[in-house]
Amino acid sequence: MADTAPRKLRPRAVALKGIRDRAGNVMAHVDRLCGASELRSADRGLAMELASGVVKRRSTLAAVLRPLLRRPKKRLPAIVSDILHVGLYQVLFLDRVPAHAAVNETVKLAHDVSQGRHVGLINGVLRSAVRLYPDPLDGPPPLGAEIIPKSPNAYYAAPRAIFPDPASDPAGYLAGAYSLPIELAARWIDEFKGLAPASRIAMHANCRAAMTVRPNTLKTDTAALLARFAEAEISAVPHANGLSIVVHDRAEALASDMFAEGLFQPQDATATAAGLAAHPSPGMRVLDTCAAPGTKTTHLAELMNNSGEILAVDVPQKLELIKTNCLRMGISIVSTMSASQLGSLDPRSFDVVLADVPCSNTGVLARRPEARWRFDVKSLATLTGDQRFLATAAAAFVKPGGRLIYSTCSLEDEEGSRVAAYVARKADTLSPVSEKLILPTGASEPTQWRDGGYQAIFEA
Repeated sequence: MADTAPRKLRPRAVALKGIRDRAGNVMAHVDRLCGASELRSADRGLAMELASGVVKRRSTLAAVLRPLLRRPKKRLPAIVSDILHVGLYQVLFLDRVPAHAAVNETVKLAHDVSQGRHVGLINGVLRSAVRLYPDPLDGPPPLGAEIIPKSPNAYYAAPRAIFPDPASDPAGYLAGAYSLPIELAARWIDEFKGLAPASRIAMHANCRAAMTVRPNTLKTDTAALLARFAEAEISAVPHANGLSIVVHDRAEALASDMFAEGLFQPQDATATAAGLAAHPSPGMRVLDTCAAPGTKTTHLAELMNNSGEILAVDVPQKLELIKTNCLRMGISIVSTMSASQLGSLDPRSFDVVLADVPCSNTGVLARRPEARWRFDVKSLATLTGDQRFLATAAAAFVKPGGRLIYSTCSLEDEEGSRVAAYVARKADTLSPVSEKLILPTGASEPTQWRDGGYQAIFEA
């Protein structure tokens, strides 16, 4: 009988296979492949980093690759281009892999997946890249057509221009050097008042996002959880917000007994701030719309000391995620409801309502690398229509004296202040109290890391 078990792949093969899943969710596919291949923690981390990095830097890698080819105008087979991107990402952007090892391992990958075809080309191109870019230069990347930004404090200088001139074509330069769709690049230059500030936001989107976790205050606190991480030999340090913890090995943390015991929940500091802004108290009645997977729901329950009532609403297929999270964390005050039943609730009957709505995710591109390539004006218009509907629907359930928190993971004005202004006009029982656009920070220092987003508070 033939062996039908899935073939176990090495980390670079896992990354490549995930990257080539152009119709689906690359990172979800890579995660599934890591599990099927039973990769150990370090190899899983490498596969995820390679896939994420190649997706993030796609435009930059293509621009760097072009002058390394003898016939740059000739289109390469897709598999060859993808393999070269995996190799170039390691050579230019991945410090943990020495350049010679990156070349050798990528050549092995090419042998495995292409039966030896194009191996000479791949080997030659990558060795040329190593010679051309032996070491990055120190300092913030200057704005130049020949500058390849590596990090907030390092860059490479190509022998000639490989990106559009930033003076005459700033959007083209930002799109190429920082790997953004041209529409988003042009918007950011306008929104953030220039190429230099837009490039800092774009650099954050290309960095490796810090793994920030929130201690479950029903079971532990920051100091005790840090001690448990130290016991388990998992590197972790306090976050600058004084509440959260930055963990350096995501896979190890999520595989630990501490996670299984519900001692912590992964949550960025910006998302944690949304729960704090709600000011829920024990005994309150709280409505969390668009609640899955329950990250903010569980935080609200902790702030309420697991006393009161929280109704978590989402589409039916996501409700199980909320229940699982609550069970793991020992939370008993949360019940769930399908979004289609929202109309059955009594108006103006909740002390706190949270509307953390689906968005373009432009504030969290470091965590959601594929989101940048889905961005366009048409999809943005659809999202803003949905956001207006969801936010005004949520507003109807805030009781006198209560509050509505509207939040997104977007940096776009259409999804933030314009939706808040729409709610203020339509929901005559609510008054705006405050609003905040949170720019992403901490690209150079994980303990300062914050995703970008928008938060508005209304009171009835």
